[in-house]
Amino acid sequence: MLRAAVVAGILFLCLIMVPWSDALGQDVSIISLSNEYVRVFVNVTGDATGRFALDTTGGDPTKADDDGKPLIYGRPVPWTSYTTIRIDGKDYCYGGPTEKRAGRHGLYGDMVKGPEIVDNREIQSSWRLGDSRDIDATQCLKIVRSSTTGLLDTVEIRYLLTNEGNSVRDVGLRIVLDTMLGSNDGAPFRAKDAAITKDTKYDSGDLPQFWQAFDSLSAPSVTSQGTLSGQGATPPDRVYFSNWGSLADGLWDFDFVPGRDFTRSGEYELDSAIALYWDPKPLMPGESREYVTLYGLGGISIAPGALTLGVSSPAEVTLGKGQPGSFPVVCYIENSGKGDAIGVKVTISLPDGLSPVSGQPVTRRIGNLASGGVAQVSWDLVPSAGPGTVLTYSVKVEAENAESNQVERSVRLLGPPRLAVSLEGPDSLAVVDEKWSPVPFGVVATITNAGSSSAYGVKASALWGAGLVPAPCEKSARFLGSMAPGESYQVSWQMEPKAANKSAEYAVRVESRNADESFASGTVTVPELKPKVQVIAPSSKVVPGTFFPVYIRVTNVREFTGGTLDLVYDPHILKAIRVSRGTLFVEGGTLSEWKGGTISDSFGRVQAMGGQLRSAKYAFDVFACVHFRARSAGRSGLSLENVVIRGGNGKEIPVEVVNGAIVVQEK
Repeated sequence: MLRAAVVAGILFLCLIMVPWSDALGQDVSIISLSNEYVRVFVNVTGDATGRFALDTTGGDPTKADDDGKPLIYGRPVPWTSYTTIRIDGKDYCYGGPTEKRAGRHGLYGDMVKGPEIVDNREIQSSWRLGDSRDIDATQCLKIVRSSTTGLLDTVEIRYLLTNEGNSVRDVGLRIVLDTMLGSNDGAPFRAKDAAITKDTKYDSGDLPQFWQAFDSLSAPSVTSQGTLSGQGATPPDRVYFSNWGSLADGLWDFDFVPGRDFTRSGEYELDSAIALYWDPKPLMPGESREYVTLYGLGGISIAPGALTLGVSSPAEVTLGKGQPGSFPVVCYIENSGKGDAIGVKVTISLPDGLSPVSGQPVTRRIGNLASGGVAQVSWDLVPSAGPGTVLTYSVKVEAENAESNQVERSVRLLGPPRLAVSLEGPDSLAVVDEKWSPVPFGVVATITNAGSSSAYGVKASALWGAGLVPAPCEKSARFLGSMAPGESYQVSWQMEPKAANKSAEYAVRVESRNADESFASGTVTVPELKPKVQVIAPSSKVVPGTFFPVYIRVTNVREFTGGTLDLVYDPHILKAIRVSRGTLFVEGGTLSEWKGGTISDSFGRVQAMGGQLRSAKYAFDVFACVHFRARSAGRSGLSLENVVIRGGNGKEIPVEVVNGAIVVQEK
């Protein structure tokens, strides 16, 4: 389908443009993930970067005529479906800016990470939004199972918003999907008992669990489905079915006219679209919020006849935490005969283990149905059987003047997901050059869904025990989205030690909206770093006449405030030239009190070097540098004497003294 406002321009451009391709002839204007059923693809050009669309590949395996059909308009490069993030009353469009109709007048942020395929299972991108660019927005697109087909033919659309600033932000999100059924851009939406062909709104208290769309019940080419609750979806606060033009022009509020058909605003073609709203609410500093919806193929069991009957319901229902107490069954009836069907009624027959929600009759009376007309009814069923049970129900349609028709459909009851986590990290740290090593060190968590059903909203958080802290810029939480049964993720954190500990503990907690929390912990030995004063001689070759420095270094002294010491050497081998201040006696760009001591070369001693700080600090730096000239070949010790290192309140701190030596070689 071509947008009428730009048809003439596109027809002209088609004559002079070729697709943007790399040297191998591959289209590099998009990146995509696909399987035998569907393909999700994302715009990576400079206009509307990050916007996505969805096509079938093989589609429904039982149909040959739904292959290669669009489910979201977007050929060749997606731009019409877009997402708005409202921050403190201002509307930002997710992704890169555009000159096209959808989002042309929106605000835009800064790209943090362009669209890329992560672990060959989802397409991720992220932008920074807001006046202060303190809202981090990440979009994740992943192919998952449809609730009604049971196949991997649906895309999970997930946004993660994190407040990286220091102020509370009022944040909401809207997703506009420019839906399409092959070449049909105006097929009615179908939800609960209604066929939706005009501007319609559902509020949170009246949301259907899913909606579907198809062009013909008796011979559908493509059947699409959007999931609004259950299966990991985050129920929106409100949903609008309207025309794409109005939603393209309104970044948040838009021209909504109840009862108006889906003719594209300002034009003459039917063009349906859907908008999902999660209304703004406060997002605290450091807080993250996830929004999930699903869209893809829908599964309908169809029995052709004078009264064509189609029935849809979830193929699998998960029992347990975070799951709806009931699931919907939607029944579609099309009068495929030549005359009116009189007194049409539909009855659902249920096995033990399934019952309708209280007050819902098993028989629904439709009345008369004109030739070609379509009606629909729905039930909400409550399962009472245990996990692993397969329950089969049937739906029968009857009329006074037509043969009855019947469809059977089954639902499998699944047990809950079970998240297992294991950790891998070093047993102990080493001490290298008076420092812990490695720093930072990594801890890897392997998280596996060992249960019978998918886990939704999976979040892994690292916890640091005494003596451990996160590495700079490291965050505790990792948001993994959904995890199918048997699926595993590896996530890692970087940690740093802050104090010696024979058994410094760390842990990872894994949570999900519909699975019990799991937890694993590990320990690492952090050895003691002894306070030392060291002599560091050069490692390069020294011959008579060579000038060279010898550094005196203080390491791992907490609350260092000052000190003095002597350096003793062999005056027959070396000659002390001068003493310079170490960087330990520089505070905030200014020089501390310092004395270079006295050089007594005839005795081979530099005496009373030292200084005093204005305030205590952790000492790991050069105390002093003594410059020498080699006099003659031989070996000279470099020994520290009269070492006094002081801490807070002038108290002397015991330290280990590490002496050195230098060998002067013959020329």
